[in-house]
Amino acid sequence: MPSRVGELEVARHQRELILKPNEAHVFGMPMTVAPIEFLTAGPQAALAELPDGAFDFGLLNKEDAITLSREMEKSDINAIGYSNPVRSDFTSDISGMNFTGLETNRHNIENNLGVDLSAMQADAVTGEVAFDAPAIAAIRRLRYVLISKANTGVDTIYVGRQFYAGEVVEMGEQTITDGEGSLTWPTTVNAMVDTEFGVSVRHFFGGPGWLRVLEDAGFTKATP
Repeated sequence: MPSRVGELEVARHQRELILKPNEAHVFGMPMTVAPIEFLTAGPQAALAELPDGAFDFGLLNKEDAITLSREMEKSDINAIGYSNPVRSDFTSDISGMNFTGLETNRHNIENNLGVDLSAMQADAVTGEVAFDAPAIAAIRRLRYVLISKANTGVDTIYVGRQFYAGEVVEMGEQTITDGEGSLTWPTTVNAMVDTEFGVSVRHFFGGPGWLRVLEDAGFTKATP
């Protein structure tokens, strides 16, 4: 009979819990659209439809990837006679997402340039779109939803993240060249607290594949 240590050694080897997403999209939603509660729906844990008003930023640069970050700062109180802090408090906790859009569409232009082009109309004759950058850029808030997909078929697992009130904090450099690469729209977004809901980030793990490995991942289903 295997020892308890041996049982733990075998139990911790869960290869099906090693996820490698092979598809990913970043969606945006106006603040007037209610946040998403769940990514999946139904007994098959299929991907649910996004609410009206949601839009896709389009193709994203593979080399830059989608980078998720979390920067935390804390304040320590030190006491005489102690080599370690006797009390610590977090003073800052900011989640971020960086992605580079490949498509020159309205949403990427708005995101990168910090402008609202929803009322913009192209020239009646040439179709040209031209506008002035504001002297002082306004901070624009959107809901951002990242949905990534790992595996296929009944093993599909969705990993997602929602920024309740995302703010663009950095627009990366753009390069115009006849060499390798294309014109891109790099953007860094920070998650701010939505005062209506009192939180800034929501995490999602779902899909038919997740349902199959739920217990292996350490979770149990709620009673209907």
